[in-house]
Amino acid sequence: MNDLPRDDGVRARMQGIRCDIDQGLEDVSASARSMVDWKYYVKTYPWVCLGTAAALGFLIVPKRASGIHTGLATPAEWANGGQQVVHSAPATRGWLESLVATVVSVAFREGTAYLGRRAGRLLGTTSPPGTIDHDSNSTS
Repeated sequence: MNDLPRDDGVRARMQGIRCDIDQGLEDVSASARSMVDWKYYVKTYPWVCLGTAAALGFLIVPKRASGIHTGLATPAEWANGGQQVVHSAPATRGWLESLVATVVSVAFREGTAYLGRRAGRLLGTTSPPGTIDHDSNSTS
C-alpha cells in the first residue's frame, strides 16, 4: 500500500519532465528554423547582408578584358586585313590577396562588434531582446 502514492508521485514527475522536454524541443526547433532563415538575418543585420552581397558580387563577376589596342587605329583598317595587336593589362589583385582582404575585413568587423559589446557591459547597457550574447559564461 505504501508504493501507490510513491508511484503516483513518480508518474506525475515523469509527466512533468515529458512536458518540459516537449517545450524544450519546440524552443530548439523554432531557434533552428530562425537560424536557417535568410530573411531573419536580412531584417536583423541589413548592412552586413548588403556588404556581403556586394563583396560576393565583386568576387563572382568576371573581370572585363581590358587591353591596350595598338597598331590599328580604325575598324576600317581591320576590315582591310590588318592584324590586331592586344597587350593585356597586368592583373591588379589575385584571388589570394582578395581572400586575405576578406578575412581581415571580417576579423575587423567581428573585433569591433566584440569591443562594442564589452563597452556596452561596462557602461551598463544591455543588448536588445533576441540577440545572442556569445561572451556570457552562464548556462541557462
